Amino acid sequence: MINSLNFSLFPSDELLTFAKGALALVEPRKNGSPVIIPFFDRALEQQNNFIIAFEREIKNPFTKQLAVADQKLDFSFLAFRSYIEAISYRVTMPDMAESAGKILEVIRKHGWSAASMGYKAEAATITNLISELQDKYTNELHLISAIDWLREMEATLQAFEELVKQQVTNSSVSEPTLSRVRPELVRSLKALFSIISLTQEAIPADELATLEALLNELIVRSLATVKAAGTRAENKKKEEEQPK
Repeated sequence: MINSLNFSLFPSDELLTFAKGALALVEPRKNGSPVIIPFFDRALEQQNNFIIAFEREIKNPFTKQLAVADQKLDFSFLAFRSYIEAISYRVTMPDMAESAGKILEVIRKHGWSAASMGYKAEAATITNLISELQDKYTNELHLISAIDWLREMEATLQAFEELVKQQVTNSSVSEPTLSRVRPELVRSLKALFSIISLTQEAIPADELATLEALLNELIVRSLATVKAAGTRAENKKKEEEQPK
């Protein structure tokens, strides 16, 4: 059985590296199980589309603007999270500490490391976080004077999403964009992994067992790389937030 994988953790470059690595493992072994071939071909096609979109994105002037907007969103999220965390330690004001603790649980539920996620996953996570806090925790937010911090995060989110919309609007419909091709690549990889596991379960074969093991090793290595990079990036952002 191939391990489950949260593809949303992968930034675009890491997703491409992972896809190339996975397909390189499958390619020399696919002919032993012909049922796999159409799924492999589909994933390879989507990988090629992703490469085209990725190369276009690098040259796109919106890419740099999005990176800046994403950094501002990261900082506003980390600032909000850090403020709430600091209030949770105010032992001399237990009511405030309790309220902050409730908000921290909501942050953990939606995504403590949202700043390390890819663009789409981060925006969705912060959108859901803001929505729940505004719907259910307004009293707690007011009590600990966190409304301005929340509004700042919401403003940076809106600015980021506006840039994303502009990028999509200015893209030619005939040209692949990462937002269009990424879901297709992810779906094709999931389908490929699924057919490999199902085939091995129905008709066990040493070659497929080896392939599953190799893919699982790749998944573990890739996730470790992404998580380590995310931790380094988050630590760097915290350092940049510190007053000089």
